[in-house]
Amino acid sequence: MSLAKAGYWLKGYVLVEVRGKNPERLVNLCTLAGFPVWGFSAGEGSVFFYTTLPKYRSIHRLARKSRCVPRVRRRFGLPFIMSRVKKRPIFLLMAALMLVALIYMAGATWSIQVKGNETVSEEDILMTAASAGLMPGARKSALSPSAIEAALLNEHPELTWAYVHFQGTLAVIEVVEKTRPSSELPGDVVAAKDGVVTSVLVLSGTPVVSPGQTVRAGDVLIAGSPGDARTGARGTVVALTWYEVYRETDLYDQISVRTGRKTEAKVLRYGKTEFMLSGKHNMFEWYEVEDYPEVSLFKGTDKELTILSRVFYETQWVPRKVTEEEALRVAKQEAMEAIERKLPSSVKLVDLSCETLRVQEGLIGVRLVLSVEEDIGRVRPWPEIKDLNGG
Repeated sequence: MSLAKAGYWLKGYVLVEVRGKNPERLVNLCTLAGFPVWGFSAGEGSVFFYTTLPKYRSIHRLARKSRCVPRVRRRFGLPFIMSRVKKRPIFLLMAALMLVALIYMAGATWSIQVKGNETVSEEDILMTAASAGLMPGARKSALSPSAIEAALLNEHPELTWAYVHFQGTLAVIEVVEKTRPSSELPGDVVAAKDGVVTSVLVLSGTPVVSPGQTVRAGDVLIAGSPGDARTGARGTVVALTWYEVYRETDLYDQISVRTGRKTEAKVLRYGKTEFMLSGKHNMFEWYEVEDYPEVSLFKGTDKELTILSRVFYETQWVPRKVTEEEALRVAKQEAMEAIERKLPSSVKLVDLSCETLRVQEGLIGVRLVLSVEEDIGRVRPWPEIKDLNGG
């Protein structure tokens, strides 16, 4: 909140509607007289503006001169709040009690979330955390995250890392479990996908393919020795493979445009927690939100208390024609993001080709093809060895 607006809020200010043959004349007279006037807008046969409460009390003399009728449509600021409080002293008491309760409740932990666990049950983690003091209703100031983390690691050897932090009244326990290497059964090294072999490195077994050879998914690349020694194949077979992604974009886009309708709500924010004091936020199907702080206490601290005006502006989607260059850029970006999600981290990029296709009128498509080198070898256990170990 600016200093000027804070001063207006302390003095009180009003939204004035002026009706008459020439309502703009009253605004001009107010400006010439040194009245603070802002937020000017015009309607059908009337104008609206804001001014301070003390100046509005002196505005009727100017209104008679301009032959206009001013009326107060909305009131803002401390004087109006205090007048309502004086009429209802119980309201002030209830507000003070609610504020004290809010501050007390915000300093406690009311829910606990566990992330990252697979083999260790959530119940065991919560039980260990409770023995270290972390449970619903516990005061955050009395808790030691490092002590809770140490208790989790000591109690559960399966965990290699633990981290406890707070998000408002929510306590989050993040853990990482120790990974155990899986014992791979012996077998042949086969191709996981189609490709052209570029290099073969054999650690054990007999190579079946050589560089330059085309292979299909499932082909044997390195054969093991399934004799008495039961020696499985081991090695790396790098091949040239391809990844393809197609994306298309419409030449007509949808943009969000405000309709002019809006609704306002009063919100109390304490730290990261918010409470709706008045108003509604679900009046419109599509909307944009802007916050206007009115009062802030303990600013810059984790106990900052703010009363703000939240305005919801109704919007509607309007079609907009985009250029072919912009549509191609969007389609290429979406295709690149999709193909990057498919690519393993260990691949080596060899080539990238991009083809533009006009699918139909108003629609453009892009096909990306990436040539990469990657290890396509996977061990396929021998059936008799798998049955022997599984039985």
